[in-house]
Amino acid sequence: MDYKSSQHQEMQGARVLILTGSFQGQEGVCLGEESPGGMWAISPDNSDEILSLTFEKDFALVVDLSSDPNRN
Repeated sequence: MDYKSSQHQEMQGARVLILTGSFQGQEGVCLGEESPGGMWAISPDNSDEILSLTFEKDFALVVDLSSDPNRN
């Protein structure tokens, strides 16, 4: 498996922070890559909507730096 496909599998199901649009500042879940062009399906918490967003422009990964190593 190459690095790119490995990275895509790791992002699916990851917690994300939405950086733009009407859900800006809210967390959600990455559902997976929509197209090879870099658009990802993101489901904001507390919403049934699915957004098409660009990684590092429209959303970022959430990192939990808690003292519980199982959550990092």
